[in-house]
Amino acid sequence: MEAGMDEQQQGTPRCGVGVVVPYDFALDHEMWRWVPEGATLHLTRTPFVETPADAGQARLISDPAMVRTAVREVLTPGPGVVAYSCTSGSFVDGAAGERALRAAVLDAGAPAAVTTAGALVTACAELGVTRLAVATPYVDDLTDLLAGFLAEHGVATVARHGLGLLGGIWQVRADDVAAAVRAADHPDAQAVFVSCTNLATYDAVAGLERELGKPVLTANQVTVWAALRAVGRDADGPGQTLVEGRPAVAAPSEPPVPSEAPALPEPTVLRVVGAPELHKVRVRLPDESGALARLTAAVAEVGGNILSLSVHAQDAGSVVDEMLVGGPVTAERLSRVIRRRLRGSAPDTVRVTPADPHELVDTPTRALDLVAASRTPDGLREALAALLHADDVVAGPATGTHVLELTGPDGTPLVARRGWAPFTVTERARAEAFLRAGAAGPVGELLLDDGDALTATPATGAETAELATLLRTCVAGSPEAGTSWTDADLRSVLLPPSGRCLLLRSRAGDLVAVAARLTAPDTGAETVVVVHPLHRRRGLGRWLRRRLAAGVPV
Repeated sequence: MEAGMDEQQQGTPRCGVGVVVPYDFALDHEMWRWVPEGATLHLTRTPFVETPADAGQARLISDPAMVRTAVREVLTPGPGVVAYSCTSGSFVDGAAGERALRAAVLDAGAPAAVTTAGALVTACAELGVTRLAVATPYVDDLTDLLAGFLAEHGVATVARHGLGLLGGIWQVRADDVAAAVRAADHPDAQAVFVSCTNLATYDAVAGLERELGKPVLTANQVTVWAALRAVGRDADGPGQTLVEGRPAVAAPSEPPVPSEAPALPEPTVLRVVGAPELHKVRVRLPDESGALARLTAAVAEVGGNILSLSVHAQDAGSVVDEMLVGGPVTAERLSRVIRRRLRGSAPDTVRVTPADPHELVDTPTRALDLVAASRTPDGLREALAALLHADDVVAGPATGTHVLELTGPDGTPLVARRGWAPFTVTERARAEAFLRAGAAGPVGELLLDDGDALTATPATGAETAELATLLRTCVAGSPEAGTSWTDADLRSVLLPPSGRCLLLRSRAGDLVAVAARLTAPDTGAETVVVVHPLHRRRGLGRWLRRRLAAGVPV
């Protein structure tokens, strides 16, 4: 535990896995398939022995002195755990032999130790399995020793099927492996185990689980799963019950009570299993029917809860969905399941980063808070960075992994920078609207005879709903009462192409008057003033006309 914590504090967790395999191991590529991005395997082999694949061979290749020598050969890259990857070699001498094997790995200097047989027992405990069917390539006496080892740990072998091979196990075809699993399965079995790390099983597990309706465990699977867990990582195995952390299909009638299940080493990366986490997820989706349904199904599969969702325009063929997802799921697993559901492998398909709980505030409230915080140059840049989830916003040249070039209210070039994802078209539009709002400071204050004060600000174009409400109030009871206005109509008043628009608000922020100087090709310049009925005959229109005529900047 102390070594793992020191490494974590230094910021360099050891994600390498040292692996000792028998001299005849032929499935390096198979083992790698369970390894996620960012983790690695360092393999070495035991010395050659000329003997058939029986109990005698299993004892030779698990000799503690031989194992210690092999372990030292994989310690140079600094793995966080060393796994002895051989099923028969780790169960042949029973529970005591498996414990001695782990002790030999640790004696050689490994920071943590895992064996295939020990990982199988731990996997059964994880899934609540106490009744197991086993499919092996072995002769009967070696299969019997496996059943005896499991019995020592409280796991009953209710059915077994052996192929009777004494060599060349890696040459067994996938169809024959699947047939052996079907032959071994039994109604009383809660799971099926495929023994021997020299049998290729990765592609068969998910399909067999669907067919049999129960977990299918395999030697390489449990070994890599346990070893990666020891360094705080999750194995990669879509559709595999053990790897995806789903409960066993057939729940045990009694809780498992193994006599001495090998304990997994403490993980380097410490986390509370099942504790809720908050993730910011950005997913590039094809702009097609059903894409969003696949995304939400992926989140549901891992027990996540979508707390917010926004859609960003990207290009003609895709969109970017940004979500806040909460739940007891790691970022690594969430990303992996989403990629599988979307069948996406490009680097920008899925990005999952930690989220700040403050981001859970509703969007309008957050926007208002950020505008309020942007009244100084430094505050403006900090608020803009928060709006865009940028690493920072600087005044200067555009340098960085992903940049967004903007212009500040005073004309200063601003650059938003971040390393985790490109900026989208929607984010550019948000940033530009935010900067317009930041520029829209008060341009004048009108003090009325009764002591009430009204404040004038330039329009930003975001006030279409307020303007529509004011217009409806003004025409109520008149022949124009049924008139409706499109957003385009309203924006043409708020942001006239060649003119200006001022808004007059009460202390409470209510819009009480609008004055716009519009320019038309046929009529020239024209000033339009709209005043709330309750504020008429107080000089508001006259005051606004003078401000517009004076050329108040907007």
